[in-house]
Amino acid sequence: MRSNEYEWAVFIRLRSISLLNDGEERSLMRSQYTQLMAGLAEMGHINVDLLRTFYELAQLKSYTACSKKMNMSQPAISNRMKRLEELVRFPLFIDRNPHKGLTEQAQILFSITQRIMTEFDQIGRMIDTESTRKTRIGVLPAIEFFFGPELLWKLDAPGQVSKFEMLADSEEKLLSEMAAGRLEIAVVCTRIGVQPNSMFVKKCALNWIAGHGFDTNALAPEADVPVVIWNGSVSRGPSAVEILDRNNRKHRVVFETSAISSYFEAIQLGYGVGFTVDAFLSSNRNPYSVKVVDDLLPDLGAIELHVLRSPTAPPASRKLSQRLASVFDGGV
Repeated sequence: MRSNEYEWAVFIRLRSISLLNDGEERSLMRSQYTQLMAGLAEMGHINVDLLRTFYELAQLKSYTACSKKMNMSQPAISNRMKRLEELVRFPLFIDRNPHKGLTEQAQILFSITQRIMTEFDQIGRMIDTESTRKTRIGVLPAIEFFFGPELLWKLDAPGQVSKFEMLADSEEKLLSEMAAGRLEIAVVCTRIGVQPNSMFVKKCALNWIAGHGFDTNALAPEADVPVVIWNGSVSRGPSAVEILDRNNRKHRVVFETSAISSYFEAIQLGYGVGFTVDAFLSSNRNPYSVKVVDDLLPDLGAIELHVLRSPTAPPASRKLSQRLASVFDGGV
């Protein structure tokens, strides 16, 4: 569908709703609103949340500012922009940098999106707040890093009306937010037992990994094992250093970082060994080429991946939690 045809199709649908009188039945408005969302999804499969994120980022010209305004992590915003670029088939920002401005084609998309967002804001004020209530979803930073695009693809599926916002934080923080009623769904990993409110669980192995050029002689029984440390949070449980200590293996920390991308880059470059979940090693998720060295180091055991749903979450969140679980079910 050409851009002008797309624009007319969108506005015919928008006008059929925005011109309704305030006295119209709210049930009719919800029905029309649902039809509109489904219609937009059919027109090129472009989800409105992708357009809204693009609209905000284009104005703010900063991932940091957009992240704060939309209460989303920067990787989540970046993933949405990649998804939108795949759908429209042209780059959105000059040199992929929002600060440098929009490409020529993206300027046309922004003009259309600006009008769409104005109409949607008007519609949003005319319907019940419950119908536009956002489901808050929390994930671990590592989950977002490896599975972010798939999670968003599932949540932004065509015809999906429920709105959501995603945040990334430690397992402890996510569980605390859920207990306080401020989080409806969480995706966490654990090695310390049963998780309450779990509606899906998948057991995954933990693997020691190293770069392909890493000299495995450095892992000989009497050698000091060079270890790369990530100070982020995958799960509560023993660290690599603690596992080596328990097994009386000598070791030394050669690189330490709080950035998960730097952690895997250091391992790939051969600085030392680290460990990860076997699910993260899948070629369609992991951009880093590494090798497994489990046979040379102590057993790491396994980890359980859980999708949690708060017992006080609204019914609409059940479908979202099932969509999240489908990312890991069978593919992990």
